[in-house]
Amino acid sequence: MRTFAKSRIRYSKTQRIGIFAFIIIVFGFQLFSFLSNKVEPEYEVEEIPEKVLVLDQQLENFENEAGEMGNSIEKFDPNKLSEEGWRGLGFSEKQVKTILKYKYSLGGHFSSKDQLKNCFVISEKKFAEIEPYIVVGKLEQKSFDHLDFYSRKNSPSKFRYEKFNPNEYSQEDWQRIGFSEKQAATILKYKKLKGGKFISLEQIRNCYVISEEKFKEMKSYMILPVVKSKGEIRLLDVSTDSAQTKTSSQLEKFTPNNLTFQEWVNLGFTEKQAQTILNYKKSLGGKFKDAETFKKCYAVSEGKFKELEPYLVFDE
Repeated sequence: MRTFAKSRIRYSKTQRIGIFAFIIIVFGFQLFSFLSNKVEPEYEVEEIPEKVLVLDQQLENFENEAGEMGNSIEKFDPNKLSEEGWRGLGFSEKQVKTILKYKYSLGGHFSSKDQLKNCFVISEKKFAEIEPYIVVGKLEQKSFDHLDFYSRKNSPSKFRYEKFNPNEYSQEDWQRIGFSEKQAATILKYKKLKGGKFISLEQIRNCYVISEEKFKEMKSYMILPVVKSKGEIRLLDVSTDSAQTKTSSQLEKFTPNNLTFQEWVNLGFTEKQAQTILNYKKSLGGKFKDAETFKKCYAVSEGKFKELEPYLVFDE
């Protein structure tokens, strides 16, 4: 075998060099292919617009300032905070003015955190951020020196109320008892939407620029004259909430089946309750059969029914 292999497979020197060169070429080609795949692709570098860079920097600065403020905020009384103090909490100058005017509209004092939360320029996120640090102090009766400019200028002690009919009040009259120019204008627009006059104190209470505290402050001075209607109901002038203050001496016998929407309101029901009563009567075929049927209307409370029952007259 060995003799056969030696005799049959013989290469000349030139052939051996050629074979060796071929192997080197093949290996070199493979190496070149491998290395060429490793070359990183070239990317075209584009310049970032100047506006984008500026915006990015501003956003970064804002986040840093917000972080610093959150770490440095301390407990504070919103009633004693100055304009500079509100700005230090991150509010703009315009927002600060609005917050102080809103405080003034409440009589110059926040009595709870919820009142501050209801200020429309304070977002829910912002309120959640400052809420743990809010400490609402009690109103000092000795003096109002700690109040801001708006409160000192129109503090509750300077409001001199007299009995008045809110339907006759002009914008200047509303401003005189503590409302801002914008609030007074809003009250008049609201009255116009209600048909040009207020027919119940509940309507005035529902005006969104009149806070609950302000309403309670004015309530005992407001008088809404009620005109006798169709000889069925006689109501005297009232200066308190009509829903629970009319006494039996102010009523005469009446037929509930004949009452209009306005007359139910005049009896002390809210507009929503009056509409509910009329809808209930309609569902019964247009009339109440007896007092027991009327009593079942859920808009008529037990106390209100007992008050009206002696004066109810039903069709036979």
